[in-house]
Amino acid sequence: MYHRTIIIPLAAALALAGLTPMAGGAQSASGPPPIALTLADGTLPARPALKPVYHVRLTSTWPQEAAGGGCRNGGEETIEGTLAREADGTYTGTFARRTELLFCGAHGSHHDAETTACELALTGRGDVSATGVVRDDEASPSGREMRLVWTPAPGHQASVRGACAPAFKEAMKEMYLSTPHAAEFPLTPAGVGPRTERLENYAWKVELE
Repeated sequence: MYHRTIIIPLAAALALAGLTPMAGGAQSASGPPPIALTLADGTLPARPALKPVYHVRLTSTWPQEAAGGGCRNGGEETIEGTLAREADGTYTGTFARRTELLFCGAHGSHHDAETTACELALTGRGDVSATGVVRDDEASPSGREMRLVWTPAPGHQASVRGACAPAFKEAMKEMYLSTPHAAEFPLTPAGVGPRTERLENYAWKVELE
C-alpha cells in the first residue's frame, strides 16, 4: 500500500499544536489571528460492498491413496448451499452434504497388540448448519474473507460398511455425525461473477457465486 509523507512547515506545525512563534521574546496581543489549516490527506477508497447472498459449493480435494488389494483411502465430499447476510453481518444458511469416505488401514492404539488392518466405507447424506464470519483480508478481491463453520444438523444420516470392528465403525459414524468443520476463503464483492479457487490451507475447492 502506498503511503504519502506530509512535511509540515515549522510555522504551520506550531499553529496546529496551538503555539505561535514569539518575536523578541514576547507575543503581541494585536497580532494576526492563528493560522487555520486543513490538511488534504489521501483518503483510502471505500471497500466494495459484499453481496447480501452467496451461493457456495465446497468440494473436497482429499488425497486418494491405494493401499493394495483393491483397498484405498480417500473418497469425496461436497457441501453446497446459500448463505444470507444477517443483521449483525454474519452469514447463515443450511447446506446439503454428500459424503463417500474410504478408509483402509489399522486402527487402535499403537500399544494395542490387537491392532489390525481393515477396510470400511462411510456414506453420508444430510444437511449441515453453516455460519460464516467475515474478516479483513487484503489479498481478497473484496478486502475480506469468510471463515465458514458447518455442523451436522439433526436428521443427518450415515451408514458404514466393511470388515472393521463394529465398535470402530460406530465410532467413525458418530464422529462424522457430530464433528464441526471449517474453511476460510476470499469473498467476492457485489457485481462480480462466479469464482473458483483451490484453498491452500484446506483440502477443499470453493466455488462462489
